Amino acid sequence: MRKLAAFALLLALPACGGGGNTVTTPPVTLPPTPAATVTATGAGVLVLHPSLNPTYGIAMETPIRIRETAGGSADWGFARMSIFRHGAEVERLELNANDIRTAGFGRIAANSNTVYTVLFRFNSDNFDRIDLTLGFSDVKDARQFTVAVPFESFTDVTLSLTPLSVQHSPDPL
Repeated sequence: MRKLAAFALLLALPACGGGGNTVTTPPVTLPPTPAATVTATGAGVLVLHPSLNPTYGIAMETPIRIRETAGGSADWGFARMSIFRHGAEVERLELNANDIRTAGFGRIAANSNTVYTVLFRFNSDNFDRIDLTLGFSDVKDARQFTVAVPFESFTDVTLSLTPLSVQHSPDPL
């Protein structure tokens, strides 16, 4: 009988809980931040103006559509225009991160689709190719990457006799 009573006591021990019911919640695991995927294309007509800046003869309004499609974000670090004649670069112009931030831009938001008008000033009037390149830094991991803007993605080129400068046009970069 003693053995039976001791066995019953042992069976009852796991049911004794110490008084409070504690529920342990598993930690919430957030999905990882995706890396940014950025593309760029021409978004309309290139407009050539006489430049108000005496260092340059031509100012070009360059509408560029920038899309981020993966849900990540990127910081816009530069916009570069390289002008070529017979395969040799004859002029290069670059807007840096400070220029881009001063214009009120800089961060390319997740899942965004925005047109930016970038203003390039240059002197070359004898060329056969222009390359446009944008540089970014992924906010997630600081990965540096560049995106080419296909020149043929612009719909046309037009001339304007109105002189243009950054100071007189708040929207363009």
